[in-house]
Amino acid sequence: MPIPKTRQELVDYVVNSYSKLDEDLDRGGEPLADIICVDDWTTRDMLAVRVWWTEHVVQWVAAGLRGESPVTPAKGYRWRETPRLNADIIKQSRGVSYPQLRKRLEAGYHCLLDIIATLDDKQLLEQRIFPWAGSYPVSRWLSINTARQYTTARSYVRRVIREQGL
Repeated sequence: MPIPKTRQELVDYVVNSYSKLDEDLDRGGEPLADIICVDDWTTRDMLAVRVWWTEHVVQWVAAGLRGESPVTPAKGYRWRETPRLNADIIKQSRGVSYPQLRKRLEAGYHCLLDIIATLDDKQLLEQRIFPWAGSYPVSRWLSINTARQYTTARSYVRRVIREQGL
């Protein structure tokens, strides 16, 4: 899907992509957790990465609302180093259970909807509102780091469900 151009398009995209992913995660159940779903990532690993990005994009927007300019994507990482960041996210999440990750993803999703509701249309849709967002509107950051990732995650989950007969 292209970057949403209105608040309603963004909300619809987020809600629909999350709901479909959540439904498929429910359908596959906890047996999905340790099954490789993409490259060498298990479903649990993939979920940990999606949780991290959801939580952090919400934190970036909240920091912008406080007048702060957060380090993106994270301290010690450049954007071209996202594969290394994702690998480190997976390592750091090793002690987090699959049900905990599911709960965090749901909580992050609700925080995401809350932050979208908090922003006025100018803050959400116009460029150069927050220094950390550069020349992109916040809606683009939210879309790419949440809904688009939920959509790709769902494709991996559906493939695992199909291949495993879950």
